[in-house]
Amino acid sequence: MAKVQVFNLNSEIRSDVKEVVSLAVEYWPNSHLGTQSRRDDIRSAFKMLRSWAVAQSIQCAIGRVSNSAYSCADM
Repeated sequence: MAKVQVFNLNSEIRSDVKEVVSLAVEYWPNSHLGTQSRRDDIRSAFKMLRSWAVAQSIQCAIGRVSNSAYSCADM
């Protein structure tokens, strides 16, 4: 499968992407349980963002990753 790249993001969207990736790394339990490294979590977050951005939009992708991160916040 070819790697999907998302181009032409304005600075606001780039900031939102950085923020949601940080949330995912902070709240997803993978790195805290030792099954994945923080780097793996970052890769997973960007992979999810790319796939959902192609299927819907980058704003929807940011929202979905954010929802995923916050769903793990109380773990």
